Amino acid sequence: MTATGESASTERARGARERVLDAAERRATEVGMAKLRVGHVAELAGVSRQTVYNEFGDKFGLAEAVAVRVTDRLVDAIEVELARHRSLPDAVASGMALALRVAAEQPLVQLTLARKDDDDMIALLTTDAAAVIDAATRRLVEIGVKLWPEMLLGDLLLIADLATRMTISHLVCITESPEEAAAKLATWVKALLISRGYRI
Repeated sequence: MTATGESASTERARGARERVLDAAERRATEVGMAKLRVGHVAELAGVSRQTVYNEFGDKFGLAEAVAVRVTDRLVDAIEVELARHRSLPDAVASGMALALRVAAEQPLVQLTLARKDDDDMIALLTTDAAAVIDAATRRLVEIGVKLWPEMLLGDLLLIADLATRMTISHLVCITESPEEAAAKLATWVKALLISRGYRI
């Protein structure tokens, strides 16, 4: 196969993957991930069941990919918010508060949290959240490197990981307002920066 042929094949595969994710997210928002059927998603996306299995492994792999995609869109919004602040603690507080508000209004997240007993996608925010945590943390570190180049990579990773885990925790179990939860994270970040000798 020529380089041009390989490129066209890659584009077709990418297009098929996006169609499957579109269909899965749309259908999951309607019925919940527990009631999602791979065959139905394949039909909606215009691909074979085998194509879905080849790309995502199984239904949980598909659910995981949908969750990561939703997370990625959320981080896009957070990036804009973070860029509005020069102070890292202020940015973290503002970004986490925004994340909690936007995530709580996201249709699939709303449905997932409302159906804790019968929707297996809740695992993607609790016991099997590794893919979501990794995706969000990676993106946040990339953003942090651009906005705060003076920060050590290890410190950015520490902050991004904690911010992601705290956001998911507060989203699943709301005990205070987004602003109150975010203020706690900002306090921790400020203490870390002082202990490391950064200028605040």
